[in-house]
Amino acid sequence: MSFKLPNHDTLYTALVARDPSFEDRVYVGITSTGIFCRLTCPARKPKQENCQFFETTDECIKSGFRACKRCHPTLA
Repeated sequence: MSFKLPNHDTLYTALVARDPSFEDRVYVGITSTGIFCRLTCPARKPKQENCQFFETTDECIKSGFRACKRCHPTLA
């Protein structure tokens, strides 16, 4: 089941805050690195303009991103 993604600014704020309420519901693809993460990932946060948000890991992969090796977003 998917939900309607909030706007980009709201999601970026959640990313910077490592908001756990979006866990397993939203993923971020970082265009400068080609990696996608959970919003709670402990890695350094990217610039807002380098972020694309997705509802599923499959969408991230289809968009050309690979999974982060720190937060392992493809694991349940």
